[in-house]
Amino acid sequence: MPFVLLVLGLLGGALVSLLALRTVLIEDAFAVSQLQEENRELAEREEALREDVVRMESSEAIAEEAENLGMEPGDEPLFLDVETGEISGEDGSGQGEAGPR
Repeated sequence: MPFVLLVLGLLGGALVSLLALRTVLIEDAFAVSQLQEENRELAEREEALREDVVRMESSEAIAEEAENLGMEPGDEPLFLDVETGEISGEDGSGQGEAGPR
């Protein structure tokens, strides 16, 4: 009789241990599922932010923002030849090469 009670006790203990282990595994699986969902949402948000950055870095967006801030396009640059003292480039009058100044 004591042997039967010992076996029943061991089986009962094993059953309780299996139930506890299964509960822990289910909790962990649920946590993993939640983390995977959160990771997917964060990846989607990252992609959307990257698209915003690409859009904001475009020359059209920069020009539009500069115009909204009151900036105006500058004149064409002039270049000074140090050796000859001549200034070349568009001088704003549309004549191309400018003479010495």
